Amino acid sequence: MKHWIQAVMAIITVGLIAGCEPNAVSSDPKAVQFRDVTASAGVHFQNVCGDATKDYVISVNGSGVGLLDYDLDGDLDIYFVNGSRLDPPFGAGVGSPPPSDALFRNDGGLKFTNVTRQAGLTESDWGCGVTVGDYDNDGDPDIFVANWGRDRLWKNRGDGTFEDVTTAAGTADPSWGSSCCFVDYDADSYLDLFVVNYLEFDPEKVKRRGVDPSCQYKGQQILCGPIGLPPAACTLYRNKGDGTFEDVSNSSGIRAVDLPEATYGLGVAILDVDGDHQIDIYVANDTKPNLLFHNQGDGTFKEIGLLCGVALNDDGRAQAGMGVDAVFLAGKALEDLFVVNYEDDTNTYYRNEDGFFTETTTPMGLAEPCFGHLGWGSFFFDCDLDSDLDLFITQGHVVPQADEIASSKGWLQQNKLFLNDGKGNFSDVSDQSGPGLKIKKSSRGAAYGDLDGDGDADIVINEIDDTATILENVGKPSQHWLAVSAVGTTSNRSAIGAVVIVQIAGGKTLRQRIRAGSSYASHSESVARFGLGNTTEIERLSVRWPTGKEEVFPVKGVDRRMEVIEGKP
Repeated sequence: MKHWIQAVMAIITVGLIAGCEPNAVSSDPKAVQFRDVTASAGVHFQNVCGDATKDYVISVNGSGVGLLDYDLDGDLDIYFVNGSRLDPPFGAGVGSPPPSDALFRNDGGLKFTNVTRQAGLTESDWGCGVTVGDYDNDGDPDIFVANWGRDRLWKNRGDGTFEDVTTAAGTADPSWGSSCCFVDYDADSYLDLFVVNYLEFDPEKVKRRGVDPSCQYKGQQILCGPIGLPPAACTLYRNKGDGTFEDVSNSSGIRAVDLPEATYGLGVAILDVDGDHQIDIYVANDTKPNLLFHNQGDGTFKEIGLLCGVALNDDGRAQAGMGVDAVFLAGKALEDLFVVNYEDDTNTYYRNEDGFFTETTTPMGLAEPCFGHLGWGSFFFDCDLDSDLDLFITQGHVVPQADEIASSKGWLQQNKLFLNDGKGNFSDVSDQSGPGLKIKKSSRGAAYGDLDGDGDADIVINEIDDTATILENVGKPSQHWLAVSAVGTTSNRSAIGAVVIVQIAGGKTLRQRIRAGSSYASHSESVARFGLGNTTEIERLSVRWPTGKEEVFPVKGVDRRMEVIEGKP
């Protein structure tokens, strides 16, 4: 009997070990599966964000990641934003060499090479957010990085290198920038720049963790802030078309005197709230009401978040928003909004009803699974190519002291993947979606894009105080796809703000806006990527450009990436 039990236990043990192999994926051909390919891809990036004890608020927000084809070779490269450390006596100092942002060139076959130095992008600022766009309309993507202190605008020279043009361009915002996005708000064919700022931080004026007994969370001494610290207003730069920008934050209404109480901005998304073909801007705030800047069409904005129902949740409470995304869901012609929040709270889905919003988080299945977790990056994408947009959320606590709190999920948390059933109902499939979704880190910024050219979207995550994570989408469902890259001529060359509309067999309409920014402090691929399910026929493809003009383009088959050029249908 004893030997029989030992034999059975041995079989069970072997099965468990096989099932827990780091990159073992499901044999179900229909399953959505992600696996960690960071090491094999050659991506070695270590994020640094303050000291491990997190004694100051500057040390907890982490950084984002941007996906772009900087060398125009047809595949996506990766730009990681890095933080830094405070000098003594406030911290341990940066060390040598200091932390730097990093650019990894995609060499094909999911292999990357660190080209930071040769591209001229070595910088040791304390960075947070990144956005990508062709601000000078010269045909190659440029990079903007939001920092604590002087921001950076990197002009792509077109020869594999970048030039720091921050001073000449006039974009050296000294505030603590969190998220940022390029946006042509005045539709003059040049990309403007919106920067979300967090708060005013000076280590000489902020008490260190443990000094002020009032800085507690669930019985643990934690850092002080953001509450009680001075907030920092957003910044809007207008592109003058000559390589320089003008700060129009005050004249545009972004810093209007009648704005709600001062806020701590963390996330940003562009959308058209009411279908008037003017690009609006939404800002997710930490512990304060969120902001919705409605474009008046004359170069000014009016803040209407409370009026439209996206400033607070259904209980009338301001939440602690981090990441945000805008999305066309279930064939709708107007975009909804989704915000991820702090622990012991739900994330918030705002459904757009003709320019006014209703919270529908709970009936969509997006409330309970994330309650207790702390979210950061978030985006909608069709991970299984079934023509319905799914949802990915990164998670991780603000402070490592959370490990000592019984009611907390802890400093390291598992990220979340939700599948859409086609009717706007979501199911948490995180535990069934491969070993990549079982990783526990304290995740921050995240972006999606097709890194390996197989048609489905992969995921890149910037992990605070940890190595970055590259998740390859290896589920191979028998579904079709189409990726549309748009080039503006009358509109901005990056076509940021354009909406790509695809009608497929059965009368289903799919929409995607070409965006910059979104998620948390990050930038996903600037391509409209559509899952088509079983259909191989596109009935109609059109693009509504930022100018408001709509053009129809022919489609020569599916399972391909195509480029459309404004004015050349």
